[in-house]
Amino acid sequence: MKFLKKKSYLVDFSLALLGYILLVFFDTLNKKLTGSYQVSQIVFVNTFSALIPIFLFTQIKNGWAKLKKANLKVHFLRAGFMFVATMCFITSLGHLPLVIMYSIVFTAPLILTIGANLFLNEKVGWRRYTAIIVGFLGVIISLDPFNETLNKYVFIAFISPLAVSISWLILRKYGQKESIYSFLIYGKIFMIIFSGIFLFNNFVSMNLNDLLINFCSGFIRGLALICIFSAARNLPSSLFAPTQFIQIFAAAIIGYLIFGDIPTFNNYVGNIFIIGAGIYIIMRE
Repeated sequence: MKFLKKKSYLVDFSLALLGYILLVFFDTLNKKLTGSYQVSQIVFVNTFSALIPIFLFTQIKNGWAKLKKANLKVHFLRAGFMFVATMCFITSLGHLPLVIMYSIVFTAPLILTIGANLFLNEKVGWRRYTAIIVGFLGVIISLDPFNETLNKYVFIAFISPLAVSISWLILRKYGQKESIYSFLIYGKIFMIIFSGIFLFNNFVSMNLNDLLINFCSGFIRGLALICIFSAARNLPSSLFAPTQFIQIFAAAIIGYLIFGDIPTFNNYVGNIFIIGAGIYIIMRE
């Protein structure tokens, strides 16, 4: 790609890939904890630790002043839906292979496109709707419902991309003037509040090993978000958009190495459909 000939784009492109791969490691660590602790507790701890690199990043970039102009109502609503998405994702994560989880998660661009058309009056032509159909067909192929039994966690997992899409629709409608620092900090603060509410009657004492895993997962997520947001500010959308799909490949590799999950032929074929449809939709926008 000619864009990558510029050093700045190469660095930011690599940063985006790194950020999305780090998110897969974040999910992997969470998956190891889901059988022992309430999801709200996992979210509470790792959100706290995620703030450490985010605070340092804000300090280095002198971004504190930009927090004063933030629209807290937008961040409250957005964080609320992101909390629902996170709770559903991590809940399902303990019962489904990583590669299946990401097949479901990447329906978000498809749902977002439909939502933008219905609620924001954005024009979506027949080509993008065709891509949406192809994408959902890919999900069906990957899940293989005719030969595999679909448990309740598959349906819980689908709430995650739906909630993420609503969150981004709120952002598109009301949050265009928000800064990267307000996204990172207020989003995490509200996540701590929401998860803390659910944690009151569900707290379980963590052993040191699990606490370190939980803490490190959040720190990794904080680094990942910094990488992704920083890259998104500088990369052309044609370069930034496809980087997120590295997660599917990373999930397949890590899922096999850590959990022994072997992707099926249907997973490969379905994800080709999903990736192709997602990239086409994003590029058309």
